[in-house]
Amino acid sequence: MSIRALESAITSEARRHFNNRTLRVKDLQEWSTAPIKAQEGEVTALLPLNRVYVAIKAEHDKRLASDGVPGTTNDQQEKQR
Repeated sequence: MSIRALESAITSEARRHFNNRTLRVKDLQEWSTAPIKAQEGEVTALLPLNRVYVAIKAEHDKRLASDGVPGTTNDQQEKQR
Protein backbone atom coordinates (compact mmCIF):
# COMPACT_ATOMS: atom_id res chain seq x y z
CA MET A 1 0.00 0.00 0.00
CA SER A 2 1.41 3.38 -0.97
CA ILE A 3 1.53 6.36 1.37
CA ARG A 4 -1.08 8.11 -0.75
CA ALA A 5 -3.48 5.16 -0.47
CA LEU A 6 -2.84 4.91 3.27
CA GLU A 7 -3.49 8.63 3.81
CA SER A 8 -6.67 8.33 1.75
CA ALA A 9 -7.89 5.44 3.92
CA ILE A 10 -7.03 7.34 7.11
CA THR A 11 -8.82 10.46 5.86
CA SER A 12 -11.89 8.44 4.92
CA GLU A 13 -12.10 6.94 8.40
CA ALA A 14 -11.39 10.32 10.02
CA ARG A 15 -14.31 11.84 8.08
CA ARG A 16 -16.66 9.29 9.64
CA HIS A 17 -15.11 9.56 13.11
CA PHE A 18 -15.17 13.36 13.29
CA ASN A 19 -18.48 13.62 11.39
CA ASN A 20 -16.93 15.95 8.80
CA ARG A 21 -17.57 15.04 5.16
CA THR A 22 -15.27 17.82 3.91
CA LEU A 23 -12.15 16.74 5.82
CA ARG A 24 -9.13 16.50 3.50
CA VAL A 25 -5.69 14.92 3.77
CA LYS A 26 -4.14 18.35 4.26
CA ASP A 27 -6.47 18.92 7.26
CA LEU A 28 -4.73 16.09 9.13
CA GLN A 29 -2.16 17.74 11.36
CA GLU A 30 -0.46 14.46 12.18
CA TRP A 31 -1.02 10.71 12.05
CA SER A 32 0.92 7.93 13.71
CA THR A 33 0.66 4.37 14.95
CA ALA A 34 1.89 5.62 18.33
CA PRO A 35 -0.25 7.79 20.61
CA ILE A 36 -0.18 11.51 19.77
CA LYS A 37 -0.23 14.33 22.29
CA ALA A 38 -2.66 17.05 21.22
CA GLN A 39 -1.18 20.48 20.66
CA GLU A 40 -3.07 23.69 21.43
CA GLY A 41 -6.27 23.81 19.36
CA GLU A 42 -6.05 20.19 18.20
CA VAL A 43 -8.16 17.11 18.80
CA THR A 44 -6.71 13.60 18.72
CA ALA A 45 -8.40 10.26 18.23
CA LEU A 46 -7.63 6.61 17.64
CA LEU A 47 -9.09 5.33 14.37
CA PRO A 48 -9.72 1.63 15.05
CA LEU A 49 -10.02 0.33 11.48
CA ASN A 50 -6.60 1.58 10.41
CA ARG A 51 -5.19 1.41 13.95
CA VAL A 52 -3.68 4.89 13.74
CA TYR A 53 -3.90 8.00 15.87
CA VAL A 54 -4.76 11.26 14.13
CA ALA A 55 -4.66 14.90 15.14
CA ILE A 56 -6.83 17.53 13.49
CA LYS A 57 -7.63 21.14 14.31
CA ALA A 58 -10.55 21.39 16.71
CA GLU A 59 -12.51 23.45 14.17
CA HIS A 60 -12.72 20.39 11.90
CA ASP A 61 -14.26 18.22 14.65
CA LYS A 62 -18.01 18.22 13.96
CA ARG A 63 -19.01 15.70 16.62
CA LEU A 64 -21.51 17.01 19.14
CA ALA A 65 -21.14 16.39 22.85
CA SER A 66 -24.11 15.94 25.13
CA ASP A 67 -24.21 19.71 25.73
CA GLY A 68 -24.38 20.40 21.98
CA VAL A 69 -20.96 22.07 21.77
CA PRO A 70 -19.13 21.04 18.57
CA GLY A 71 -15.58 19.80 18.86
CA THR A 72 -15.75 18.65 22.47
CA THR A 73 -16.34 15.12 23.58
CA ASN A 74 -17.74 14.10 26.91
CA ASP A 75 -14.24 12.93 27.98
CA GLN A 76 -12.79 16.37 27.31
CA GLN A 77 -15.58 18.02 29.31
CA GLU A 78 -14.87 15.78 32.31
CA LYS A 79 -11.17 16.72 32.24
CA GLN A 80 -12.03 20.43 32.20
CA ARG A 81 -14.15 20.15 35.36
